[in-house]
Amino acid sequence: MVRPVILTLLLALAALGRAFAQEELRWPEPQVVKWWSFQSFRFQPGDDARWAEPDFDDSSWRQIAARDLPSRAGIYWVRWRMTQENAPLVRPRDGLIFRVVASYDLYWDGRLIGRNGRVGATREAEVPGNVDALFQIPVELLAPGEHVVALRMSSLHTGFSAPTYSLNFAWGNFRAMLVNGSRTAILSVMAVGASLVGAVVFGLMWLLAGGRRSVLWFSLLFLCVALMQGLQAWRWLYEYPYHWHYPRLLAITALTTAMAVLLPAFVIAHFNVGRVRSFFFVHAVFLAIAWAITPIYNLISALVCGIGFCSALGVSIRAVWLRRRGAMVAGAGLLVSVVALIAAPRDFLENAFFLSGGPAVVGLLAALVLQLRDERRDAQRAVLSAARLELELLKKNIQPHFLLNTLATIMEVIEREPKTAVTMIEALADEFRLLAGVSGEKLIPLAREVELCRAHLAVMSLRKGVQGTLDVRGAEGGESVPPALFHTLIENGLTHLLPSRGRIDFALDVSHFPPLTRYVLLARGEKQTANGEAHDGTGLRYVKARLEESFTGRWTVAARAVPEGWETMIEIASEAAARSADASVRPGAARVPRLEHLA
Repeated sequence: MVRPVILTLLLALAALGRAFAQEELRWPEPQVVKWWSFQSFRFQPGDDARWAEPDFDDSSWRQIAARDLPSRAGIYWVRWRMTQENAPLVRPRDGLIFRVVASYDLYWDGRLIGRNGRVGATREAEVPGNVDALFQIPVELLAPGEHVVALRMSSLHTGFSAPTYSLNFAWGNFRAMLVNGSRTAILSVMAVGASLVGAVVFGLMWLLAGGRRSVLWFSLLFLCVALMQGLQAWRWLYEYPYHWHYPRLLAITALTTAMAVLLPAFVIAHFNVGRVRSFFFVHAVFLAIAWAITPIYNLISALVCGIGFCSALGVSIRAVWLRRRGAMVAGAGLLVSVVALIAAPRDFLENAFFLSGGPAVVGLLAALVLQLRDERRDAQRAVLSAARLELELLKKNIQPHFLLNTLATIMEVIEREPKTAVTMIEALADEFRLLAGVSGEKLIPLAREVELCRAHLAVMSLRKGVQGTLDVRGAEGGESVPPALFHTLIENGLTHLLPSRGRIDFALDVSHFPPLTRYVLLARGEKQTANGEAHDGTGLRYVKARLEESFTGRWTVAARAVPEGWETMIEIASEAAARSADASVRPGAARVPRLEHLA
């Protein structure tokens, strides 16, 4: 499983890295909004009120890139020039929005437009401003021509460890930008609501459906999505100070990393593809690399999200190869979401996760629903089968000829040997009392099964006039078997074998080869047929049906003639061994440990 996942990761992450690099250089440009993020500015440390004037000569100032503004460096000024063409009358460019982790005073052509926080030379003197701040430029300052923008800044409360930060701003229509933030939050709020509903529904399903791990992972995945999208929407719905921005981004990245772990964990648990340790070792290596290669948390979030979706896609491809139910639908949904992530990594995480991640969620939900529907049908069949097997057990042991023959024998000996007749009646009562106690059970302790077998042998020994015994070796006391399992095999032995020297003895050997338990029942007697073959009669069909009901897909039955009489071997594997063996089988190969049932 690991090789296709690694190949999928490498190919998709290469495309994701290229897409993200292109996305960094391509900010959205609506009709009245234009973002500047990578142009150069004039930078000067210190503080002088004359630096706000439009005619001030800043040619001696150092030219600095937008990403190179210093953190924790006291007060400094940044200046640049913008050209206003003929302003439109309907939607003028009268708005400036800044996204920056700093406090600042904004000047337009020397006039103070507004303040964001309080600029200070020390940490105590500075009051952090908001990360996002929108300012409206007075109409009288929007004459066509060149305008000078100056920022008096300080960034002493930043939580980022990097020595620099970025200055991002947009110039456009004030009303359009005012509404744009709320519009951006709509899809994130929708994602929060849908994800919380999913987390609650699948959390309750996990509690009420027997603690299935895959359902728990799905519930936690929805919870992480809800928290992550809630933090995304928080930025647009609440103006928080810039020193909260670092813990917010760190929390978003941590939640995205948790999503990148839970998503493939759910796919692995749901489709049972095996090799979990190797997969998660490789997965953890890729996630660690994503955290180490860049200090930009948005890029880390995009990379780890890509790793999670691509890993889940690789696992689903493996599940398709193994012909797992619903794997094709889940893989198709994950593929669409991976393509959406590569096409627009920023939108995928910020304002379009509800739409871009939707196909993956729909595909995984469809796969889960298909499995739950199949299990519901299997459960209904199991209930019907259990009822039918219970009736079969009672019918098989209360059949008319058994009772009539036994009662006829009692009538024959009751006058000659009253004590023997009383013993037969007591033995028959003991057997039926034990049958009534175990007929409705799915599994019973091996000790009760042995007690039932010995009660039946007591009845048959008295009825047929032969000695019948059962010797048990190797039992540890914790074994459980379906009711009347060996009772049925012993009845078959009494029916199809002739006494040897007046005896038909049975020996049950129990061997433990973790995670396998083997039961070998040897019936000692004279064979009535010479071909040495067994056929699926009513008794053997009952044995197989009971084993399938209790140990679905992890049992074998093999019977053969031996010199002493007849030997039947039953092997039962643990659930963990059956899952491991089943995951390692390719389509068309024999299933392990459920081998061909030899009668």
